[in-house]
Amino acid sequence: MELIQHTISWIKGELFEAKLIVAFGIITIIAGFLFWKIGTTTNAKALFIPLLVAGAIYSAIGGGMLYSNPKRMVELPQIYQKDKVEFAKLEKKRVDDFQYGYKVSKIVATVFFLATLLIFWTTKNPTWLSMGIVLTYFALAGLVVDYFSQERADIYYKAILAEIQS
Repeated sequence: MELIQHTISWIKGELFEAKLIVAFGIITIIAGFLFWKIGTTTNAKALFIPLLVAGAIYSAIGGGMLYSNPKRMVELPQIYQKDKVEFAKLEKKRVDDFQYGYKVSKIVATVFFLATLLIFWTTKNPTWLSMGIVLTYFALAGLVVDYFSQERADIYYKAILAEIQS
C-alpha cells in the first residue's frame, strides 16, 4: 500500500472521529437542557451550564476537525504526487509535532480527575459538584477519543517511517 493510501485512511478516521465528537458535544448540550428543564433537584439543575460548556467545547473541537480535514483530503494527494519523498518527510514532521498532545491530554485528564475528587471531598455545593462531574465526564471522553486517535497516529507513523526507509 502506498503512503497516500495510509494518509487517506488516516484522514477518514479523523473525519469519523470528528463526527463522533460533534455528536457527543450535541448530546451533552441536550443533556444539559434536559437536566435544567426536567431535573427536579438542585444538583440536577446545577449541571446545566457545565454541560453546556463541555458540549460547546467538544462541538467546537469536532467542528474544527470537520473543517480542516476535508481540505487535507484534497491538498495532501496533490503534494504526494509532486514529490513522494518530501511528502513523507513533511508528514513525519507533522505527526511528530502533534504527538505531544496525547501526553498533554493524559495529564489534563489526570488533573481533572484529581480536581473532581478534591471537589467531592471538600464541598457539597451543587455548582462545584456539577463542575466536578463535568470535569470527569470531559476527561473520560477526551481519553476515549485520544485512545483511538493515538492508535491511528501510531499506525500512520509506522507507514511514514517505512516509506522514508524504502
